[in-house]
Amino acid sequence: MTAIGGARDTLLQATAQRFSTTADGKAILMSASTPVFRVNSAGAGAPGSIAITAKPVNVVGDIVFSVSAGTTLRVNGNVATVDFATMTTDTALVQARIREFGVDYLANYMVSKVFDGVAGETGLAGLNTGQAFAYKRAAVAPADSPGDVIYTFATAAITTPAGNDLANGWSKNIPAGTAPLYVRVAAASSRNATDSIAANEWAGAVQLAKDGAAGANGVDGLNVAPVRIYQRGASNIAPALPSAACTFTFATGALTGLNNGWSTQVPTAGGAYLFTSGATAASRTATDDIAPGEWAAAARLAADGATGQRGTVTVTAPGYSAWSDASAVYELGHAGYGAPINRDVVTLYDATHAVTKFYVDGGWESLDTVLNGNLLVPGTVATQALAADSVTAEKIDARGLSIKDTAGNIILSAGTPLTSNYMNAGIGAGNLISNSGPYPGTAGGFGVEYSFAPGLTAVIDSPEFYRPTGAGGVYMRCPGTVPVDAVAIMTPRQDGAFRKFPVISGVRYEFSIYMTTHRCKGAANIAFYDAAGTYITEMGGNAVDNVSTTGPLSVWPRSVVFAVAPAGAAYASVRGVLVGKGAVDAYLFTSSWYFGVALAAQTVPSAWADGPGARFGDNLYGQITPTNSPTYIANAAILNAQIGGDIYSSNWNGSTTGWHLDRNGNFYANSGTFRGELLGASGTFSGRLTATTVIAGRGQNENNTTFIDFNATGSMPFIYAGSGAVRITADGEGTFARRILSPPNLVKHGVERISPGVVGWINDEYRQFTVYIDTGHRFESPWHTVPSDTFLANATISDGQSWRGGCNGYSEASIVVGDGLNNGASLLPLDNQIYIRFTWTPVSGSGYINPTEITWKLVKI
Repeated sequence: MTAIGGARDTLLQATAQRFSTTADGKAILMSASTPVFRVNSAGAGAPGSIAITAKPVNVVGDIVFSVSAGTTLRVNGNVATVDFATMTTDTALVQARIREFGVDYLANYMVSKVFDGVAGETGLAGLNTGQAFAYKRAAVAPADSPGDVIYTFATAAITTPAGNDLANGWSKNIPAGTAPLYVRVAAASSRNATDSIAANEWAGAVQLAKDGAAGANGVDGLNVAPVRIYQRGASNIAPALPSAACTFTFATGALTGLNNGWSTQVPTAGGAYLFTSGATAASRTATDDIAPGEWAAAARLAADGATGQRGTVTVTAPGYSAWSDASAVYELGHAGYGAPINRDVVTLYDATHAVTKFYVDGGWESLDTVLNGNLLVPGTVATQALAADSVTAEKIDARGLSIKDTAGNIILSAGTPLTSNYMNAGIGAGNLISNSGPYPGTAGGFGVEYSFAPGLTAVIDSPEFYRPTGAGGVYMRCPGTVPVDAVAIMTPRQDGAFRKFPVISGVRYEFSIYMTTHRCKGAANIAFYDAAGTYITEMGGNAVDNVSTTGPLSVWPRSVVFAVAPAGAAYASVRGVLVGKGAVDAYLFTSSWYFGVALAAQTVPSAWADGPGARFGDNLYGQITPTNSPTYIANAAILNAQIGGDIYSSNWNGSTTGWHLDRNGNFYANSGTFRGELLGASGTFSGRLTATTVIAGRGQNENNTTFIDFNATGSMPFIYAGSGAVRITADGEGTFARRILSPPNLVKHGVERISPGVVGWINDEYRQFTVYIDTGHRFESPWHTVPSDTFLANATISDGQSWRGGCNGYSEASIVVGDGLNNGASLLPLDNQIYIRFTWTPVSGSGYINPTEITWKLVKI
């Protein structure tokens, strides 16, 4: 809807209210956007014209406008316009008059010109001011002067003479030395760019500083070190902590005075359960006494596993003239080995007879050849069955291969994929991070991606004492006070940029870091980015909260996060995050980073193993993805392929996730696109079937209570649903058990600016107003023959001003149509044009309002 501007809109907006009243008050209200023309020094006026609207109140009749001499009016209905170009006087009085029953009702509106003053003369240039300083060291206050100089305001410095030296040993900058330092100051003031300062303008010399007496020695620094102790026990109940004070020596790391069975090294005997406790030694001296109450609660670190299976044995027993499985089992037990295990060898013999067999998978097999060593076969080994602890070969033809567990269940074969219940954790895809230790000297492979204090935060190689035994590490330090929840992020770098690993949207990944924290919290964090490098989202792992530890990797806490790459993700950034706790000097020590593909239901992180490459991130692409595959495999490099077993996606879980093509020709997947024909004897669809054309005779549900009969004719049901609740026949008749509802169609909507003047509670009565809104929509010529060609309108006051608390009432919007007869002349309102008649009737409140805007819509039902 356009703003009010045409003659038609002006007439509609200025139409008198259609209401009657019993009040005696009658008047004409006149209003305009401004009562003045602003005239600049060149004689141009603004605005170019002023439109004055006259609103009759309780008066019916034609409005007659007049204006004082020297000005011309343009009148259009209830609006009179004064143009600046035709107003020759400084003021003009516009009068509106209505005569009703012989009585004249008048209203006046004054329009004036306001002139800008004459431009004044250009003022003087501003005054530049500044201060010049000269410095000199001397035993007593010097009486000489730095001499004549020139001061430049743009640089706020003395520019003549050049250089640092001034007259009589004075200088522009503070000189080195130990004698007292004196300063002389001179004021510079000029309307020019420089000011000449004479030698006599310098103020007297003033002592600025001198060396003080030597201060007292500072306090020794604080030595801090984590201390860890160990003890074994026969049960899983934690032992009592040390009850005596212990002394820790920072230079050697030695701890003396331990009691209650604790030691600083992991004991090899004493029980199946290993416990640990820790404390922090902190002192300004070479040693620190650790009181009994400073030790953390004892926690179980590890436990001995169950006794493993014995090794294979060879038993020889005399006195047997024939082989017996039961005798072989007996002789093994008689020799102290218990029940037989795979590859046990038993020989039963007498003076004339000897039989040797070996045990495998519940039975005894004849033993023809025994090699107690290595066998090299340059050709092919063909066998019906192979039983071995391990097989190493460059090529293995796996057709028909089955891998079974000890119970005989198939773990992996050509028709049975490997499932997660046969894995401890991890998918076996490996660590995508190379040199993920990271090893000493590789701190340059990391950088500070973000820090609350970027100028102070640093990433450094971890000292040996602060990394796991035999492993590498880097740490991030934030000196000074680290506010609570302040964040610093360390990220691997490569070739001068922060490292990002390619990922596949929808694939689940795991990321973990072994870490210890000092005066802070730490966590692993993974962030995802789209192909353009735009950040999408991030996810964090469990927090390691102020935990200090040393020793093997097994005692280090591990922050782990599992995350599914979101839609649109193309890359991932792996980060270590330090979170402040309000303490001073925080450290985050990290080691053994791991990032790889995870199983769908995996909750335990994979065992850490390093990825390929020599530096953190040398494996530039991490894994082969659709994006980077041309780096590894040229287009069309594989002409033909013969695969002996099944092929399937890495996330295939055996039924619902991923895809699988078995060697028998069966294909399992979520969805597919076929450019040709899809042929089959039969099929079942559990979801939606979408097609441009489906040729069928009938479609129905399982119980035949709902169907579509494409071959129906005449009065036969074409659509039948809900056991007859909906029934449509082929010849167009239909029955419905419920109503059919259809929402109206939105035809037009908009916001209309209005100016009805002040309405509401005025002169001890409620004053309403009515306006007409041109929707810009016309009835079609055959409207009277079109079903449901009916319009409705809604409108409401959406802007304006209120006084004295305002006023509330009812808004009524109805449809009216331009109508009439004419001989071709352009008359308003337009024939067949749809208008909204909006009437607001006040009913409560003692104030009044000035509505300026109506929001409306036109719908067709």
